[in-house]
Amino acid sequence: MDRNLLKIRRIKPEDARAWYLLASKVWRDAYAHIFPEEVFAEKDNRVEEKAKAFVDTMKNDDKNIAYVAEYDGEIIGIMCGSINSAYERFNSDYADLGALYVDSKYQGLGIGSAFKNIFEQWATENGAARYVIGVLKDNTKARAVYEAWGGKLYEFEEVFVKFGVGYPEVFYTYDLQKE
Repeated sequence: MDRNLLKIRRIKPEDARAWYLLASKVWRDAYAHIFPEEVFAEKDNRVEEKAKAFVDTMKNDDKNIAYVAEYDGEIIGIMCGSINSAYERFNSDYADLGALYVDSKYQGLGIGSAFKNIFEQWATENGAARYVIGVLKDNTKARAVYEAWGGKLYEFEEVFVKFGVGYPEVFYTYDLQKE
């Protein structure tokens, strides 16, 4: 990989379609052993619909953050989060790193860590003392990364429901306070 061709930047409105296409691809790669095909088909079929609402949902301000990683002009990674967690158990006590996806061809090159560092700096600057990442329990690859980053497995699990089927979700918490 030519590092000169890698760029990490804030999202732009024109990133909408590529954002959701990448999210669908990464879901398929990461969750093929967990979800049935109908989950991926539904996600693929909603790309255009979600892209239309992109500018309303993806923002960079003091409450929300969204970045992409580009390699040679192609979006290969996405990250978004908010200052208040969407998870009821964590809500206003935690910032939420809501999505961090990197194309499987580019994993292991530090892109996810770069996204994490950008998120942590932003969350700290906006008053967060800690944050949470939710992940499907059976996504062992992502869980290993979150543990390597120093995440503490929270004792609570939640059920993520897709097409009437529940999938256990676990949470990793991180302190932003420097000791």
